[in-house]
Amino acid sequence: MPRYAPSSEESSYPFGYNTVGHNDYRDDGDDCIFPAFPSRSETKWIRPTTTGVIWVALVAFGSYVAIAVVVTVLFAVNTDNKGVHQGTAEYALYKNTMFKECYGNPALDNANNCTVIDSYLKKSMRDLASQGISYVNKLEYYDANLPDSQRISYSWCQVAGCFNDYKVVPSEPRSTAFWATTIGASTEVYMILLAALWQLLKLHKAQYSDETESCKMIEWDIWIIQLWELVSVGWWWFDFGRHVTDRSIYPAPGMLSWIPLWKYGYLLNFHPYSCALRHNPRAALAGKWLMNTLAFVQWLISVYIWRSNTNPQSPYSTYDCLASQISIAPGTSTCPVEQICARDLLFRSYDFAFSDESMDITDPEITMFVAFCILSIGIVGRFLLVGVLPVVLHLMGKGSVQKLRAKTYEHDIGYAGSVGGASLVCIIVGGFTTAGAILAFWHGRESAFVIDWTCKTVHVDLSAWRYYLDVEYELPLRAVKMWFNV
Repeated sequence: MPRYAPSSEESSYPFGYNTVGHNDYRDDGDDCIFPAFPSRSETKWIRPTTTGVIWVALVAFGSYVAIAVVVTVLFAVNTDNKGVHQGTAEYALYKNTMFKECYGNPALDNANNCTVIDSYLKKSMRDLASQGISYVNKLEYYDANLPDSQRISYSWCQVAGCFNDYKVVPSEPRSTAFWATTIGASTEVYMILLAALWQLLKLHKAQYSDETESCKMIEWDIWIIQLWELVSVGWWWFDFGRHVTDRSIYPAPGMLSWIPLWKYGYLLNFHPYSCALRHNPRAALAGKWLMNTLAFVQWLISVYIWRSNTNPQSPYSTYDCLASQISIAPGTSTCPVEQICARDLLFRSYDFAFSDESMDITDPEITMFVAFCILSIGIVGRFLLVGVLPVVLHLMGKGSVQKLRAKTYEHDIGYAGSVGGASLVCIIVGGFTTAGAILAFWHGRESAFVIDWTCKTVHVDLSAWRYYLDVEYELPLRAVKMWFNV
């Protein structure tokens, strides 16, 4: 097809030149339409510098993904599970933790220590303690009000040993029992930004192509990205539908799958989509509106999911009580089996921190929070600049909305600015979170466990010491979903 479209076809493409900045280096009839930012420059160093910066970001995220692959394989295949036999009655009690060793071998001075430990647990979570429940959520406990020289710390194992006469309640995890992990959340961000940066690189390369060349259609590598994102978004909506039907069984999907929809809502205006859809402007316009509408709806849902995930405990039971095995479980309870299994708070998931630092680099929310916020700010900022500002200026008598909007597009950093800003910060943060993922090799098998003071029972949660990659329950499904950002 010709590099330049006939001028008679220019007006038939409703989201072309009336929605983008004018490119001084191309004729108005050119069917290869590019964003106003970054514009084509005649300055020699601009093109190679921009290309180099994009490649640096691609290599950085590619390296992070490669490390994630290695860590995933090592944790899933090479984790030493000696003494941990999944699918057995013992596993139902202790899961993949070292609770059994600590529970069965309390320290000699435990009697005095346990009085202090009990007071720490009840004092640190008064709301739950009033309902007869407390839980252990960190590696050690101490009185933070005392000076460092007078503090006595009690390890997770010492705390577990205090309940060696409590009944350990067997259970089976549901899909909702797994907390977000550093490797899962970070990989989701890296994969999304890798795809976005690759498309930005292709767009940048095409912008500097010879003007006598034909405008290229959608190439095979972009088709692969589109197929991957189609599966990702479709799977997200499927999982969200299941989550709405029963939140205690089906976990909420990820919080970044709206980004591909927003991306195509913007990119449909430009090369190569402007060329591919040049003869079908209605389909192009409908696709643009569909992408933006779905992206906005999905963004709102993601905000809601984020708010619900900030709680240190799940709002519902995530483990099924195995009533038939309670009678043979170690320890003694003061309550009948029916009452034990009816204690909803006992079978919820509780977040566990492997670090006492206020800024934990292994926190899975950090990278996701950065990407979510920067891209959200970019989208909202663009809406205010392009959508709201021209209307406000028009009402102030500064000119027509159409002309004012054309001027605002000259300052619209759009897709490149949003993705570039998010990538820059995520590369920096990603270095820390990747280091955190590697530090997991030194984690022990600790986990959250719940104490029911009323019934004298203990329930042990799964340990995230290996990001749950050592847990066979739905492992293939969880691994695949991690790579499809679901």
